[in-house]
Amino acid sequence: MKRIFILVITTNLYIFLTGCQKSPTSIEKIKRDLPWKVFTKSNSALVDNHINALYVDGMKNLWIGTNEGANRLYRDSWEKIEKDLDYATASGLSRKVNAITVGKDGSVWFGLAGGGIRRRSYAVSGRIWVEYRAPTLTSDMVYSLQTDNMGDIWIGTASGVTRCVPGTVESNTARLYKYTSENSLVPDEPIMCVGVNPTDNTVWFGTYSWGVVSYDVDLDWNISAPSDFPLPIVSMGFTYGNTIWFGTYADWAYKYNIATSEWIQYSDSSHGGGLPDYFVNAIAITKNGDIWFGTNRGITKMKGTSWKTWDTSNSLLPSNIITSLVFDRSENLWIGTVNGLAEFNEEGILN
Repeated sequence: MKRIFILVITTNLYIFLTGCQKSPTSIEKIKRDLPWKVFTKSNSALVDNHINALYVDGMKNLWIGTNEGANRLYRDSWEKIEKDLDYATASGLSRKVNAITVGKDGSVWFGLAGGGIRRRSYAVSGRIWVEYRAPTLTSDMVYSLQTDNMGDIWIGTASGVTRCVPGTVESNTARLYKYTSENSLVPDEPIMCVGVNPTDNTVWFGTYSWGVVSYDVDLDWNISAPSDFPLPIVSMGFTYGNTIWFGTYADWAYKYNIATSEWIQYSDSSHGGGLPDYFVNAIAITKNGDIWFGTNRGITKMKGTSWKTWDTSNSLLPSNIITSLVFDRSENLWIGTVNGLAEFNEEGILN
């Protein structure tokens, strides 16, 4: 009889303890931080307050491109990347980073504003830096970078596009292909943004005056524009399906349907739009389909038919001029501005 009693007590205790093990989710939520964190040169190791590019890699590193070099941020650990990005200009040395991407091999690619590309890799022999410059590239002025599903690096420059098929780190046997008006629909002008559709690996290029150009693995090129005189396409974001969002320089945002080739403009009023400004410099899309826009007057979230904007008057944004947006693995939004970096989560930042 005693054995049965002990068994019951032990069983009940096991059930109680295993039930308690389900609580980390609730504890995790309780441990959420405040909604905003702001990083500047004065309170962190950020190399410069003017942010141009953000990228989150598969190892949860946040890569930050600025006017004075780059940073890598992992949790609370900062790395500065400065002298390795130096390049000569008419007015002296510069290290301005316009774009960042990470290759499938873990190499980090920095697109420089007049200095071409710097690729940082790791090998048995240690850290390796490789430089790519014109005429190998279509131009040394790099505006955008993107890695496709095959691991190729697409480089948007001031005079068309370059595609890099990376070789091994040690041998640096990369193959580079240039796309301009001579061999494609890509115009010989600034390619302000590059994106890869996760659904079919089609590569999309936002041009300065020709709308958007797309390219697929079957060597099929297409071009489309929202109007007869499209303004520069400077940002893009993909939803799963047939929809792509584009941000423009001074012409609001557009939703593009791939299947029907239909363009729909979203502004401060059209189609229920709630954008605060017609400069849409950055776009980020959550897993559940919320669209976030970075403008010259703060950030705006579109959830279904509702819109909400945060700026310096109702938030801790260090500037209203947003240059870049990216979500990390915890769905925290990282916001690059011309006056610092911000991390934001409406429900509280979760690390």
